[in-house]
Amino acid sequence: MLKWKIINNVISELEYDGKNIIKPWGFETADSSAFFSLEKDIGWRYKKLLEEYKTDDTINEAHVITQMKEGKWELQLKDEIQGDSIIREIEATTLEDGFFMDFVMRYRFKKEFIEYAEINDTIYYHKNTDVYYQFPVDKVFLKGKGFNINISILDSIVPDKMEPVMYIRDNRDEWVVHVRMIPKRWDKEVIKICTRWAVTRPLPHKVTTFLLKWKWLKEQLWYRGERKPYGCWLFRKFVNPCAFGMVKVPKDAKLMWKVKMDITKQNG
Repeated sequence: MLKWKIINNVISELEYDGKNIIKPWGFETADSSAFFSLEKDIGWRYKKLLEEYKTDDTINEAHVITQMKEGKWELQLKDEIQGDSIIREIEATTLEDGFFMDFVMRYRFKKEFIEYAEINDTIYYHKNTDVYYQFPVDKVFLKGKGFNINISILDSIVPDKMEPVMYIRDNRDEWVVHVRMIPKRWDKEVIKICTRWAVTRPLPHKVTTFLLKWKWLKEQLWYRGERKPYGCWLFRKFVNPCAFGMVKVPKDAKLMWKVKMDITKQNG
């Protein structure tokens, strides 16, 4: 049976065969300006209006009401260990009209325990590309050293203008897996300066509208950090502009993920 440690509101350690195979998991979402993470002390430009947490050896629950820069919503989360599986369910109900860039259930696995990852029938080895290998699929496979991991979507509620996707990302010393809703039709476009010093701030809307009129520039900026990170590390560190679509979600709408992670021993 799996054993976990809940630290800073999220699953932060997961013991399998006596070894912690993960980095902190969690939930995250963003609008044009604010970034929310369920993990304590991570994110910017939002305010938690209510926080309730309950956890034990097999169940982790959270109830949070959050005011973003462009919306307010109520979040219910439940993580549950079932043998060598973890069922994670998260649901947000919008309390006012607001914008979403995405809606993400996050998994992170230490590179040292994973031989390769497979998504959309393609195998990827860790090369520290930091590229989002993202597809409209409902499962991801990780081949571990002595075990296999399957992450699969069991159920979802996705707004009409968004679509469900999953991605894997080989970043530094870890594999990142996101179960994600992103816009397929958007209500506005935003250029963000995605650096630590700028804390991912958006450009003024008029500036964004003017710049994205240029087809070549828009092609260069559109989800740039996800599909093809800039080659110059100085540019990434101090400028790193990326453009994104934003979906307006009305009051009383729901967004929901229910996802299962299985770990099984390899035969032989």
